[in-house]
Amino acid sequence: MKIQFRILLKLLIVVFVLSYPASAFTTIESGDTIVIDDVIDDDVYIAGNNIIIKGTINGDLIVAGGMVDIQGNITQDLIVAAGDVTITGNVGDDVRAAAGTLTITGYVHDDLISFTGDTKISDTGAVGGDFTSASGQLNLLGDIGGNITGSGGEVTLGGTVGGSVDLTTGQLVVLPDAYITGNLKYRSPESADVPAETVGKETDFLQEKYDDKKNDSFSIILWFIGYLALVLIGLLGMAIWPKQIQNIASKTPEAPGKAFLTGLGIFVASFVLVFLLFVTLIGIPLGMLLMGLIFAALYIARIFTALWLGKYLFMKVGKESKPWTKMALGIFVLLLVGEIPIIGALAYMAATCIPVGNMYYAARE
Repeated sequence: MKIQFRILLKLLIVVFVLSYPASAFTTIESGDTIVIDDVIDDDVYIAGNNIIIKGTINGDLIVAGGMVDIQGNITQDLIVAAGDVTITGNVGDDVRAAAGTLTITGYVHDDLISFTGDTKISDTGAVGGDFTSASGQLNLLGDIGGNITGSGGEVTLGGTVGGSVDLTTGQLVVLPDAYITGNLKYRSPESADVPAETVGKETDFLQEKYDDKKNDSFSIILWFIGYLALVLIGLLGMAIWPKQIQNIASKTPEAPGKAFLTGLGIFVASFVLVFLLFVTLIGIPLGMLLMGLIFAALYIARIFTALWLGKYLFMKVGKESKPWTKMALGIFVLLLVGEIPIIGALAYMAATCIPVGNMYYAARE
């Protein structure tokens, strides 16, 4: 059940990441602090340490960083992975967030999906659609227009819910100001003290031990951050070297065995060289640099295989899509397969070594 739960959540994430088409987009280079205080009529992709949005983005925003602060307006979707996320402005459509903490004092016009350590919607914040979450703590004081579904170690309800509530929690607290229009269904070690006339329809309580590991929201957060990081790196690469990346990706099925052995040989030779450099004191700085490049290549190389794999899967179902959508789907499949014991490790090696080998032959040409 635990594996099924995690796979379903991850599939849900990717479905929503891929649920809108992207054509043109604006990529903003990574940096320590990025501030956007003007109007951008485009989809925007950003990576940085501290990211502050004060202006208006007339499109989607995909962002990864240490701290993300949305003070302005996003007219369409927001997809964010960060340590701390604050939304004091407005998001015109959906929000999908993976974060240590998520605080909303502004307005999300449609659905909110959050995988966080803590999620707080203040009494001035609101979500117009459904709210789905896997979090350590949920403090929901604002109004939710649709349904609430998910899990949390401690959940507090204090606003108006336009639909029903279905939760798995260690502790449920229902404040006097809360009102649930539909049903309240929850699983918890102990029943909650639900004020009279708080629930518009039926209340269903199932006594059940709350298992943090079973709900395992933190691992989902880390997985999503890793997934989104690969997607963002791929987007940056495709924006800068679109032809080169697609050319190397297209070579994946041509001679996979030869490319795999070549890529593996390159990695083995590189690690041997790093070892020899570490033996001599004068070579340690160069060895550290080479080791960093090796690990970066191990991480990034999968993007090429993912692009080919996504293109292959879309072709098999007879559909066409943008290159970035194919890449995002391919990355999801690779990461999911990577969790299978033994098979995952072999798939990871192949997805890494084959593109490195193809890059070597492309460079020779």
